[in-house]
Amino acid sequence: MDINSFNIMRYLSEQSGKVSQRSVSENVGLSLGTVNTCISKLASNGYIDRDYRITEAGYEQLKPYEVDNAIILAAGMSTRFVPISYERPKGLLYVKGEILIERLIRQLQEAGVKEIVVVVGYMMEKFFYLRDKYSVKLVINNEYETKNTHSSVYVARKYLGNTYICCADNYYPENMFHRYEYRAFYCSIFLPGINYAERAFTFDKKDLIIDTNRPSHDQWIMYGHAYYDRQFTERFRPILESYYGKPGVENMYWETIYAERVKELPMYIKRCSDTEILEFDSMDELKAFDPGYISHNKIELFENICKVLGCQLDDISDIEPIKGGLNNKSFKFCVNGSYYVYRHPGENASGVIDRKKELTSLTAAKKLGIDDTLIHMDGKAGWKISKYINVTEEFDFGSVKHMKLLATHLKTLHDSKISVGFGFNYKKEADKLIDQVKKVDRASYQMLCDARNSMKTAFEILDGDPWQVSLCHNDLYVPNLLISGDTLSIIDWEFAGDADIGYDICKLFSVLNPSFDEIDKWLKLYYGRKTTKKEKLHLISCAAVIYYYWFVWAVYVKGDDVSEYLITWYDKMVHFCKLISDNI
Repeated sequence: MDINSFNIMRYLSEQSGKVSQRSVSENVGLSLGTVNTCISKLASNGYIDRDYRITEAGYEQLKPYEVDNAIILAAGMSTRFVPISYERPKGLLYVKGEILIERLIRQLQEAGVKEIVVVVGYMMEKFFYLRDKYSVKLVINNEYETKNTHSSVYVARKYLGNTYICCADNYYPENMFHRYEYRAFYCSIFLPGINYAERAFTFDKKDLIIDTNRPSHDQWIMYGHAYYDRQFTERFRPILESYYGKPGVENMYWETIYAERVKELPMYIKRCSDTEILEFDSMDELKAFDPGYISHNKIELFENICKVLGCQLDDISDIEPIKGGLNNKSFKFCVNGSYYVYRHPGENASGVIDRKKELTSLTAAKKLGIDDTLIHMDGKAGWKISKYINVTEEFDFGSVKHMKLLATHLKTLHDSKISVGFGFNYKKEADKLIDQVKKVDRASYQMLCDARNSMKTAFEILDGDPWQVSLCHNDLYVPNLLISGDTLSIIDWEFAGDADIGYDICKLFSVLNPSFDEIDKWLKLYYGRKTTKKEKLHLISCAAVIYYYWFVWAVYVKGDDVSEYLITWYDKMVHFCKLISDNI
């Protein structure tokens, strides 16, 4: 069937009332003459009757073009929608009173697409209700954190046939889907100027895509959904399988694989206007389309901000994610000209951090003037709002100026002899984590046992030389040490508690991996004198135990966020253990 006849047949299949050749011409975009010729041919073949209704024979002709299903990609973390995505995947946002993915599902079903497959990953459990409400099938992508959309198409590859490939967060003001499609295509809008983010098409006179490029330059770009016909699927699936798992393809979109093999994969451009398909790439774009989306979605963290600061939703602006936290997710925001930080507790934090104890320590630190940023913290849920510190330079453990500020704060903290009634014992806390690893990973468990055995001398030194025990920060590293002008703020008291003060003091030298003699330079900032050999061995043992704990913790949490630290912490543990053995 030629494309003109197909378009007329599809239009007729979607009509329930009376049809004229003029209405066909206006809706299909063909001249009256072309419509007349095609309809005459279709009628003579018995595919339509005299009232332009499709016959049984006509539906048989359409059957090869029937859409088998739609695959909706909904596994991603939507990092451009931080902080909303901390609580809800982007596809589950309310936009103008409708949940994005639900609107898409309804449009597909209304078009006659019976089987709908949703690929989930991030916060997958929040999508489970769709099975009962819309009878969709769910496919889980367990690699959504480390791989891009090619992995989502891969895990759903058995469903590929005549298939729509959609994104859960696309919005279609009018339904663009159909029960029948003629050939494989990718939707496209024309984008004037140069755009470095978008992939553009080069195509021939018949609209067959012959190449893609980035950046785009006054071109038609990929935008919206795609459609695989069986010919495309039969060629693309083995290519996708051949790419999957190869080094270097983790961050590929499925479109990137297509672009690399475009000459082998017949697909056509489908021209659309920029009002037919909407993609919200940022919260500002969504807000421009639906000014009330924040209030409609009832995001808890925004409600927390309004309650604590006594503001309205519209007062919140300039939201900016803050990178660097290992246990939490944070973002900077502005309310009425003042800047704040919202700390959202991470998934790994609940197993190792007691938020009520953190709040007790943080309150004590504020009274001492060591950290006066706290505005409010929920001791149960763990979220926190703090004053934003305008950092003028990054803390440098090799800077005498910075280390003097740190030593002064540590003296203030330790001289206060504040006891909060609970402790943080690095050795015991590491043992707890090792017990957890034992349950799930025997190889890692044995490695951690070997590390624990290597710490025997350090443990013995600390057990045989008890020091003052009082409130300590226990987590002194660059992201927690904020320099603003001549002022230092020590933030994030998650691991604070009553401990041997040596665990704080040793951080004056331990980051630099100094020799035994070089340690004196840094400890003099705290003590104002040269330390004894016994004191240095105690502090070196504290340093070894700290890095032993963090090595154990990194093995326990396992993730890309800590992998770069894991070997560093291990090497430091080994370095300080050797320093002990060389100087006993």
